[in-house]
Amino acid sequence: MARRYIVSCMPRRHIPYSYLLKGGAMPQGRITITDVAQLAGTSAATVSNYLNGHFEKMGPATRETIRRAIERTGYVPGIRARSLAGGSSGIIAVLILNSANIWAGQVFIGIEEVAAPVGYQTVVCNSNFDQAREQAYVEKMLSLGVDGFIVQPTSNFRAIYERITRAGKPVVLYDCSTFSFDTSWIKTNLYDSTYGAMLTCADRGYEHFVLVGSEPDLRTRQEREQGFVDAVASRGLAYETLRIDHDGPGADELAAWFRLNLITSRRTLVFVPHQWALERVYRALMEQPQLIPDRVGLLGMNNADWACLTTPKVSTIVEPVREEGALACRMLLDLLADPTARPRQEILSCQVSWLDTTMV
Repeated sequence: MARRYIVSCMPRRHIPYSYLLKGGAMPQGRITITDVAQLAGTSAATVSNYLNGHFEKMGPATRETIRRAIERTGYVPGIRARSLAGGSSGIIAVLILNSANIWAGQVFIGIEEVAAPVGYQTVVCNSNFDQAREQAYVEKMLSLGVDGFIVQPTSNFRAIYERITRAGKPVVLYDCSTFSFDTSWIKTNLYDSTYGAMLTCADRGYEHFVLVGSEPDLRTRQEREQGFVDAVASRGLAYETLRIDHDGPGADELAAWFRLNLITSRRTLVFVPHQWALERVYRALMEQPQLIPDRVGLLGMNNADWACLTTPKVSTIVEPVREEGALACRMLLDLLADPTARPRQEILSCQVSWLDTTMV
């Protein structure tokens, strides 16, 4: 008995060119990069080069043909299509601990100023200090094929770094603990900046110090508080700590604490190491404005956007946050250009803006 072979012949899908020339568009979801290439009379790799902005690899006529084909079909390129030529998605993943503050906005501006001119776009992921959420974002970004990562990590930074690098993606850590010279990272020198500012205040006559801040459970908080403690101790001066968090105490409660505990016969410097707390402490101290700055000084962290607009103007230690974001992006672009490049480490200095609330 002769064998019978069943062959399934599926017709090759063809886009009627005359239909497209009349302005028609295929239903969304059916068009692929191969369809665009067929219509334009080019290869899929050439279309991918067009999508990635590599116009030097084609003539003006080819560019226009591809542009018309995309316009006519309504084609929306996916990451897989963009990465067909050269393996690049043109996307950088940016992970941050908390995106709901001005500090984060300045980091993003710095990154975008470097990424956008060279054709990269960014996807921002807010981990909200949650390690599980951070890990989930990393996995999602890897699955989407992003080209690289700029990460402000949680305390789980070693595991995050190892996961990303094992996947073959470059990563730059920022505002994190410095744990290895085999990794690329960037941070600001919070310890030395705080230490130096406290010594300056002591030299100008402040003899008692009060730190108003949260528990030092993060690297940045630890550096600021340790710089404060070490500087005051080096001069043999006294200090005390008032713990606060995002939920309280409020300005009225702080004002009551200051009225009860500040001894006006001695000059006291109040240091607020968190930008989210400075406004609250400022309002509390302004219950006794006559004390500032001769009897009570106030020094905060960042908040340069409003600290110079108040009366009196507030002295602050200012991190070069925008510069940190820009440099982190340049470091990542260097790794993307040359995966064999040696890791870089950068520590940026802060500046102190001495204004009305201190005798400096």
